[in-house]
Amino acid sequence: MKRIKVNQSGFSFIEISIVILGIIFLVAIVAYTYDGIKARSRNNIRTTDIRQLQVYIETFYSQNTFYPSRADLNSPSWRATNIKSFSIAAMTDPLWTSTNKACTVNTMPILLKHSEKGCYGYNPTNNGISCEKNDTTCDKYTLSATLEAGGGVYIKTQLD
Repeated sequence: MKRIKVNQSGFSFIEISIVILGIIFLVAIVAYTYDGIKARSRNNIRTTDIRQLQVYIETFYSQNTFYPSRADLNSPSWRATNIKSFSIAAMTDPLWTSTNKACTVNTMPILLKHSEKGCYGYNPTNNGISCEKNDTTCDKYTLSATLEAGGGVYIKTQLD
């Protein structure tokens, strides 16, 4: 009687498991990198927005010799009258949504005293004291945006 050798071809369970684990590892690296790229992109938008807000505020100051109050900047009618070229997009953090109660009024973004996730901050002062009640005395301000991925807080202050 002749024995026939059966040629077994294919992959073993261990080989298939190693390939699957390798693919999962690569997918995890790509996902982590992609999230980092998205966070950096949103941070770039935040820094651009804060610089744009600074331009609006400094332009107002050059015409009026005081900085607007936060209430003024949060008022659509005040902005329409006093800062004609103002774009609401500059007040809108990339993670802002109209359901974010912290920095939303009538479904529109507003500036808070200090930034937090999804909200920008604007704090005008006079000699370190709030000037909200007497806004024609505002001589300093701090603009802020909370950055993602451990980026801290991006801050701009009045030009000297």
